[in-house]
Amino acid sequence: MGKVLLADDDKTMLKLLTTLLELEGDESTAVTRPEEIVPAAQRECPDIILMDVHLIGGNTLEALQSLKSNPELQHIPVLMTSGMDVEEQCRRMGADDFILKPFRPSELLRRLHAAMENKMLSS
Repeated sequence: MGKVLLADDDKTMLKLLTTLLELEGDESTAVTRPEEIVPAAQRECPDIILMDVHLIGGNTLEALQSLKSNPELQHIPVLMTSGMDVEEQCRRMGADDFILKPFRPSELLRRLHAAMENKMLSS
């Protein structure tokens, strides 16, 4: 059971992800704009952040860099998603993992929970 910060501007996707996480016993909070990500991470202290690369108002790579350069937040694993294969760019900017859309819910859950487990083991 973990706490997930969702950063996506697709309302349907957010509803599906929220439902999927609830069924797994996870708690989630959602933001839809890049500038909301860092303040939400500070406020919510999530176990992991699931972040789409492209949101209304720009891409989230700058927020990713801000998260990974902040000593209070850099320990939070970030799983990036996109419909474009930008995995290398995301990892270079600090992402812990990347999953290409469309993805299978089971694969997403496996990766989210693996990252949360790794975080707990390293704490």
